[in-house]
Amino acid sequence: MIKVDNIKRTLIGNEFFTFDYTKQPIKESEVNRWREEGYYHKSFTGGLYSSRNIMPRWTKDISNAIGLKNCGYTFYKMDTLDIMPPHYDHFEAYCRIFNKEQNEVYRAILFLEDWKPGHYFEYNKTSFNNWNKGDYVMYSYDIEHAASNIGIQPRYTLQITGTR
Repeated sequence: MIKVDNIKRTLIGNEFFTFDYTKQPIKESEVNRWREEGYYHKSFTGGLYSSRNIMPRWTKDISNAIGLKNCGYTFYKMDTLDIMPPHYDHFEAYCRIFNKEQNEVYRAILFLEDWKPGHYFEYNKTSFNNWNKGDYVMYSYDIEHAASNIGIQPRYTLQITGTR
């Protein structure tokens, strides 16, 4: 399922600007596939601030507003030239932790700021830009998607993974 919608902008705090974002490794098989496709970047991801850290209270308000429960949260910061080539989310850790099947899991990407030049998101071979703070896209494991930042300002999103 793909959903483009908007929640109240006032629910979103601004703590995410100060989080300590770290890059985490991606499966070698995925990196190898991207290299075979011609991607040559050293790193294929932005910085993450995950649920292993303390989350702002408003993250639960957001997940309630979009209809997800049993949620895991990851703030995602893409700096200039960070890319995430087309891929599918596997939700392996989420399924293991919450004892769920892959087809029960959804992910929402919440845009934490208004769109800025060079910020890009694609899902199901459709580009998405010019978003507003509070817009989000929700999808399941079988939707291919990608993201990049060729702009000069960081691109911030919140990934919410849960069940409906």
